[in-house]
Amino acid sequence: MKSKHTYVVLIDLPEALPFEFKLIKTKPDGDGLDHLDGEAKKSEEELFKFVARLEKYFKEEFSFIGEDIIGEKFYKRFLFRKDGFLEIMYQPPAALIGHFIEPDRAKNFAEALEKVIDETVKEDKVKMILKNLIEVNTEKEEPLTYEKWGKLTKIRGLVSE
Repeated sequence: MKSKHTYVVLIDLPEALPFEFKLIKTKPDGDGLDHLDGEAKKSEEELFKFVARLEKYFKEEFSFIGEDIIGEKFYKRFLFRKDGFLEIMYQPPAALIGHFIEPDRAKNFAEALEKVIDETVKEDKVKMILKNLIEVNTEKEEPLTYEKWGKLTKIRGLVSE
């Protein structure tokens, strides 16, 4: 059985969201994973503050349902009380993807996200860029995939070199 859904995507191309963190390369301890510096804890605190603001403007409580590391991406996931869920990839470029059954809820979420951007991002030009990057799509269009995220990361690396 397939349900139609609508999703909201924001990819932080200007890297202005307060919770992004960069993976710091260190000596692995045998587990094959790079370890995070002290910024990871601060990043997580900022992420949860950001989500609390989203709850306020979306007028709905979220439940934290876990985290994953898939490939190079760090995910935090939140379940909406009514329907849908939010995935946040918080390694640059950070991405938020909210999944909804009702298109109106997706539009309301996008509006709440704009308000949170207004509150958390200082530079007006960057606020405008981020708000213009918010997309509300239907299931006909493919959401952000690992391949798309990987390409963005490579492009970002070329630009910053």
